[in-house]
Amino acid sequence: MTETTTTAPAGTRVTLDRREEVAEGTWAFHFGLGGALLPYVPGQAVDLTFPGATRPDPRGRVRPFSMAAASGAPRLTIATRIRTSPFKQDLLEAPIGAELFVSDAWGEFVIPAGEGDVVMLAGGIGVTPFRAMVQDAVARSSRIQMSLIHSARTPEETPFLDEFRRWTATHAYLAYLPTMTQVERSKHPWLGERRRVDAAFLGEVLDDNVAAALYMVSGPPRFVTGVSAALGELGVPTGRVLLDQFDGY
Repeated sequence: MTETTTTAPAGTRVTLDRREEVAEGTWAFHFGLGGALLPYVPGQAVDLTFPGATRPDPRGRVRPFSMAAASGAPRLTIATRIRTSPFKQDLLEAPIGAELFVSDAWGEFVIPAGEGDVVMLAGGIGVTPFRAMVQDAVARSSRIQMSLIHSARTPEETPFLDEFRRWTATHAYLAYLPTMTQVERSKHPWLGERRRVDAAFLGEVLDDNVAAALYMVSGPPRFVTGVSAALGELGVPTGRVLLDQFDGY
């Protein structure tokens, strides 16, 4: 995602309605739109401006965020890891009712019309746009075959883990495969996959006809680059791979 440079309040006024920790160190923020609707396609993003941010931040008071929920409600949801970013620290501490602004939705990391088999590969918080896509598909009882492979360090640090499991149990066209790369750090037992998402791993879990699906890869730069290369090793044409890189948590 590419960050905008303007720091002036612009776009639609929103208010912070609620926040919740959806994984260790990862928070979801829910904003009210005052009864209006903000049209977008699952997978798109907005630029969020926080005029009330008080901490000095060399990146300014604007950040891009992918939508984390399906469209069609008079609210919007984003999710992000909270580390040392002054902007995100201010957002975490903002009072309920704080006023922010969002741009119109933008971005082309969306499921194209006519696709019937989509493989989503997420690294950490890169799962955010996929949550919007899956929630939308579940709400519409979509018959698109959707497979989500989610790489995280530990179960505690995996955003929306239980939610994706519930959706998988109720939606026949959704498959969810989380894999933990540092499970030894977890406080809880883990009986699932423990491998990194590389060509060997994907060669085992993907269908034999790998070129038939559309592949969508989202996460930090190293994850996106590595998974893209792995798909190339397996013979997936570059035209069947869409990338969304999360720069700077």
